[in-house]
Amino acid sequence: MTGVWSGERRWLAAALVVGLFAGTMVFLLQCHALLFLAALGGLALLAALALGWPFSGVVILIIAALLTRFRFDMGPVSVRPEHVAAVAMAAIGFTQLGLERRSLRMPAAAWFALAWWLINLASGLLFNPDPMMGLQNALRIALLPLTFILMVNLIPNGRWWRRAVVVFLAAGVLEAAYGILARAVYPFGVNLGVQVSWNFTEPIPYGTFEEGNLFGSHTSSWAIILLMIIFAAERGHDSRKRQLLRFAALGVLLLALLLSLSRAAWIMFLAGATLAVIFEYRNAWAQANRFILALVLLPLIIFVALSLAPYLPASLPFVNRLQSFLNLSFDATFSARLNDWSLALADWAQRPLTGWGPGSFYAIHGELRAHPAWISNLSVRLLQETGVAGLLAFGGFVATLLLPAIKAVRQPIDLMDRGMLLGLIISYAVLLGVAYQSTDGIWLTASWVHAGLIAVGARVVRSP
Repeated sequence: MTGVWSGERRWLAAALVVGLFAGTMVFLLQCHALLFLAALGGLALLAALALGWPFSGVVILIIAALLTRFRFDMGPVSVRPEHVAAVAMAAIGFTQLGLERRSLRMPAAAWFALAWWLINLASGLLFNPDPMMGLQNALRIALLPLTFILMVNLIPNGRWWRRAVVVFLAAGVLEAAYGILARAVYPFGVNLGVQVSWNFTEPIPYGTFEEGNLFGSHTSSWAIILLMIIFAAERGHDSRKRQLLRFAALGVLLLALLLSLSRAAWIMFLAGATLAVIFEYRNAWAQANRFILALVLLPLIIFVALSLAPYLPASLPFVNRLQSFLNLSFDATFSARLNDWSLALADWAQRPLTGWGPGSFYAIHGELRAHPAWISNLSVRLLQETGVAGLLAFGGFVATLLLPAIKAVRQPIDLMDRGMLLGLIISYAVLLGVAYQSTDGIWLTASWVHAGLIAVGARVVRSP
């Protein structure tokens, strides 16, 4: 009897919701067709989210992380899809945890991420010349550790982790394809996501990212992951059909990487691909041999490429970008960044322990070269905004994230699991260590979604 009554109550509740929704739809349709369509789309999204939860939450976080180009202003605050996604998924996820009385997974990396955020908050409130700006930026930064924690808790096991990695890569390939399309149609007067900067007139696609360098950096990251998976699949004798599909996807990523004209992203891919080749095999002797080979061949390849560059036609944008490595002292972008880094380090010298708080570089220096002052180097930015304390906390986050994952891939695990996790590790390391040292994107959630996949992978691939 109780079960029947419980079922009746659920049906009554569902009928009430449907009735209220139907009435609301009629009202919205009379007001404005766009409101009706927006409400209908929202209902469809909620239905998909409910039916596929918790994996649907992971998919939404991944997709929202790539839509950084789109934002709307609410007073002085800019809101992006990644912010809305993080808050909405947290509301659903934490409510579910409370109802089911389950504990939150908090690996060591999550605690370091929270410590880094608290340092941002304290520095922003106490030392930022504009404390309100410091608070607003600290609240925005809070969504970064939140995204990481959500990824860790929404992926329950190895099966769903593998699916999440596939979705992450599929979204990356679609992003790259969209960037290629945007560049292809730009000459016809259609701008789907292309920039022309003040110092470089060649059109550069950025897709749905905020700007071209970040588009190139993350495209490079996806290409490295996919390359490592291809190596693993080849050793595991995976089907040729799947391998051809992977090679086609890699081709799309590499073309988008080339079109991005991002020198840091090119260097990042070269470094990541080299590490992927070195660590393709578990055998330490094979790794040592490949490392020595890389030490010999890489300088030779770079020397030959730069030696031939002056004799190639500079009218080609790719050649022009390659030639710029030979005269960096005259490169406008490089000189401007060096100047910004010098100013930021001078700021840090005044508050070496705590820094000046998030967003303080603009509060101190205003506009530089007719644009809001911004620090492009991750390490320098950490020092200027959070000092040595913030740099150590963020370093602790990276160390406690990568070391367990490295330990996991050294164990006798499945070849494809090893390829996925190792690809995630290598690409994340070179993303932070190379690309973000030129154009920082740590305030965007894409790298935190990536980090979440690493943390989950380190946990699930070791599970029996």
